[in-house]
Amino acid sequence: MPTSARSAETAAQRDAWVLLFARAAIAPLFLYSGVGKVLAFTVTAGRLPGGADGLGAVLAAGAIAVELGGGMALLFGLFARQAAMVLLAFTIAATLMFHNFWAVPEAQVVMQTINFLKNLGLLGALSLIATYGPGAYAMEAALKPGSKGVPGLS
Repeated sequence: MPTSARSAETAAQRDAWVLLFARAAIAPLFLYSGVGKVLAFTVTAGRLPGGADGLGAVLAAGAIAVELGGGMALLFGLFARQAAMVLLAFTIAATLMFHNFWAVPEAQVVMQTINFLKNLGLLGALSLIATYGPGAYAMEAALKPGSKGVPGLS
């Protein structure tokens, strides 16, 4: 095998592992948050516009669907690009609504700044997944017509 073909194959395998790691590292955050919202639904809905008995309940149910559905999609690498784009929009909205460090009491500024910056990092990783897809180690790749399964494991 020529050197350039071997180096391209090595780069593709490295990229596949990096994308798998990115998906596996991000997904638990959304899954944990979604389960937390299910377990404290009324409290979650009460923190949202419209409160627990109104629009807040609809928004909380939507947040749960986005976090659990998007988290699972990322974890398994199925519809990962679409999930990453939805989670991008969701994370931007949640960051601006709940981690607005510029408008909180002084005692909360540091914690809200950390959460804001953490979400900024998530946006970067989600952007990479939205752009490059889930990689070769994903259900999406394994289900493609003509696929030979997961590279290196066949």
